[in-house]
This record gives sequence, C-alpha cells and structure tokens, in this order.
Amino acid sequence: MNSDFQRILITGASSGIGADTARQLAAAGHKVFLTGQTPGKLTAIAEETAAPSLAADLTTPGSAQKVVDAAIEQLGGLDAVVHSCGIGLIKPFLETSDAEFVRVTNVNIRATFLIAQAACRHFSQEKKGRFITFPGILGKATMKGASAYIASKYAVTGLIRALATEFGRANIGFTLFHFGGVDTTFWDNLDMTPQRDMMISSELAANQ
Repeated sequence: MNSDFQRILITGASSGIGADTARQLAAAGHKVFLTGQTPGKLTAIAEETAAPSLAADLTTPGSAQKVVDAAIEQLGGLDAVVHSCGIGLIKPFLETSDAEFVRVTNVNIRATFLIAQAACRHFSQEKKGRFITFPGILGKATMKGASAYIASKYAVTGLIRALATEFGRANIGFTLFHFGGVDTTFWDNLDMTPQRDMMISSELAANQ
C-alpha cells in the first residue's frame, strides 16, 4: 500500500485476503480498522493486529455508512478502503434457486455498492482516497457451473470501472485485482474439488 494511505478500512477482515491484508498493513505501520461478519474471528484478528474493529453485515441498511463513520472516528480520518468481503456459489445454472442468486448478488454486488458509496462520500469531501477490491478472475472470465457467482463478480468489475470514470477528476483512485485461484476458506464448503496446491496463497494476494 502506498505510504500516502496510512488510515485504511479493511472489510472481510475475519479471514482470507482481508485478514492477511490486515496483518501486513498493521506490520508495516499503517493504521487499520477492521470489519467482518464473524465476531469471534474478527476479534481474534483485531487483537493480533492491535486494530479497532466493528462486526457488521454490510448488506444491512445503514451498516456500511456506520462502518465508514466508525473507521473515520477511530483512525482520525480515512485514506483507503480494502474491500475483500464476498461469498461464493459454484452450482449449475438450472439448479441455482432464486434465493441463492439473490444472496450471492446481495453480498457480492450490493455490499460493494454500499461500502463504496459510503467511502466515496468521505473521499469526495477530502478530495482524495482509494478503493480497492478483488473480483478475481471470474470478474472478467467464465467457467461452467458458476453463473450466479460470475454475474456478481462481473457486476463488481463494471461498478468499479464506472466509479473510476465518474470520479476521474476527484482524485479518488480505484483498483481491481483479478487474481486466479486464491487458497482461502472460500473453497471449503463449495461443491467442487479445486486444485488448491496450484493456487496462490492469501498472503501473496494481500501483498499486492
């Protein structure tokens, strides 16, 4: 992370890329604020990194703004957001229920929209800031049996590219990482057997 961005909000910080990002940024001397949906795991990472935290479901109305406000209060401002929360769904199209489609798009798209909107309100006032997120390779490529998930990640890519255009003159930067497979708990409960030994580690992903 650029040294200009000292005060950073990390979402999805309970595990995976978010947790490893928190560890690395805290070790490098950045001030970080953590949020995630799993209070016990979030508390453990917060204690490990000596960082303030707030457990939250970003899809709950008002929650994203509450998290951003808390980060600003605790850190004395906010320079960047690393948004790494999301859920997976690997399932054939004809077997995917409406409820499953709504859930995966709600978490992957709507939460991204809400946290980005709350962050950009602040960044617009400060005339600076950066928003970083991880749609992964399926945010620009396809595979069989993951239509709902891929739709959500393509939408994230489109949303962030649109924001980069909209805020192009406001000194707000946007970064998308389209990694291939990353070995995280994301894969633990999916109905497939990926080659996890061929994936990059979450530590390496976080170090980008």
